[in-house]
Amino acid sequence: MFVLLKGRTVKESLQIGHEIASAVTAMNPNPVTLKMEKVYHPCFLLTKKRYVGYSYESPDQVKPVFDAKGIETVRRDTCGAVAKTMEQSLRNFFEHQDILKVKAYLQRQWTRILSGRVSLQDFVFAKEVRLGTYSTRVGSSLPPAAIVATKAMKADPRAEPRYAERVPYVVIHGEPGARLVDMVVDPLELLTVDSPYRLNDMYYINKQIIPTLQRVFGLVGADLNQWFLEMPRPAREAFGKRNVNAPNLHRTRIDYYYLSKHCILCGELVQASAHLCRKCSQRELAPATAIIGRTSKLEREMQHLAAICRHCGGGDWLVESGVKCNSLACSVFYERRKVQKELQALSAVATNTGFYPKCTIEWF
Repeated sequence: MFVLLKGRTVKESLQIGHEIASAVTAMNPNPVTLKMEKVYHPCFLLTKKRYVGYSYESPDQVKPVFDAKGIETVRRDTCGAVAKTMEQSLRNFFEHQDILKVKAYLQRQWTRILSGRVSLQDFVFAKEVRLGTYSTRVGSSLPPAAIVATKAMKADPRAEPRYAERVPYVVIHGEPGARLVDMVVDPLELLTVDSPYRLNDMYYINKQIIPTLQRVFGLVGADLNQWFLEMPRPAREAFGKRNVNAPNLHRTRIDYYYLSKHCILCGELVQASAHLCRKCSQRELAPATAIIGRTSKLEREMQHLAAICRHCGGGDWLVESGVKCNSLACSVFYERRKVQKELQALSAVATNTGFYPKCTIEWF
């Protein structure tokens, strides 16, 4: 039971709460007891068993505790990007009581997602699969996690998940009009160095983050869809997002050819076959210096991440086969694959332009 005490401080609310609890307990026979749990200030009350706020349990408590019940920050049926974005947005609003600070934070996060400057680990769903219990009617489709599990079983019958086991998946870009069940793949397929897939950033923003936060901040009059439409669209970095030497069998989707390409130095739009814009290509040593400097930085990062994996894996380390670990629970694995893709793409650009010979990315 929640009791609203307008205009009272936290200490006054705690005192009044204990008085109410004592009075109700005295009116009822033993062992019926009413307990005074905590004071929320401030808080959002969404629906039954769904609320979040800063909680205080004693008058001497100075720093409140972020307490959420039944919302996406504590639920397991969503991805980390939704939970982290929602929690940080709520903290900003509770601490500053300014919806404009929440708007600025969300637009920064959306810019990072659209620019590709995020970790794939925060966009992995993991939902339970119960094969054999789904409808077999014509036209009915399996849940996304069950579809990913079925694909894995076709490749390897031993990959059948246990009953109620959580199967991870991510949502990628698909053909126009494609259904959600057609755009889900195993995270390892997206993390492959020569993967033709791209993370469906618009799905995560429009179908996951915005609806979730709109249910909360809509109570104070915020319109997150309008916030998203008002923000400028950032440009994705050209290198590291696509393997320039991918075989033709990976270029079967039309969206591969219609991705905008940008100069790897200044970000200006370039022709489909070019990596540098006209201004940057006219400079004598600037492109070579910049590309070699970036490649060197990525190589140092790759060596550092590989050293972490070697220390974690003990003796399971061979230069010929590279790092064998592919744990989806490890943040270093996602970062290593991300740097590996960027290094391979930038190395291919440098090789094509004749700056230096091709390096062997497979060692990492």
